[in-house]
Amino acid sequence: MANPLVELTAEIVISHASSAALTKEELLETIKEVYSTLEALEKGVPAGGAEAKPTAGVKAKRGRPRTKVMAEKPAKQEKPAEPVKPLVPEGPVLSFEEAFQPDEVGCMICGKRGMKTLKKHLSAEHGLKPGQYKRRFKIPKDVDLVAPKYAAARRQMAIDRGLPEKLAAARALRKKKAE
Repeated sequence: MANPLVELTAEIVISHASSAALTKEELLETIKEVYSTLEALEKGVPAGGAEAKPTAGVKAKRGRPRTKVMAEKPAKQEKPAEPVKPLVPEGPVLSFEEAFQPDEVGCMICGKRGMKTLKKHLSAEHGLKPGQYKRRFKIPKDVDLVAPKYAAARRQMAIDRGLPEKLAAARALRKKKAE
């Protein structure tokens, strides 16, 4: 049977290496650090300068009391509390006119400009859906979160490719099959 510390070390290092690029030397150093830390914890020796205290009444598998690693609490500082600034400004960073230009749209939350559409930016950066964004800044429902010139260019490309006729034909075929 293999050493359980080696198995646990392997699991931890594999997990770490899968999320971080490591050189050969860094990988070997990580293996050594993890193994020595686990070995110290198994022996009840504090790891990393923390103080190990036995947990009352709880026995480990080998009959020794289980230890809990507890770091020392830092001393409290007597500083007056500063008012907490909100991470997101309450009002819009850009005005409606600044945010919705013919060639581009801008985010009224963070002020980022130069985008053709806002939907992906809102979901990726702010975790918002377009409807939530419109309600937050009282944007009318008929206003698209797309630059008008960009939308017109896309519409014209679709017309040039014959998509409206293809859509009408597909709808007629579906209606005919449904009858």
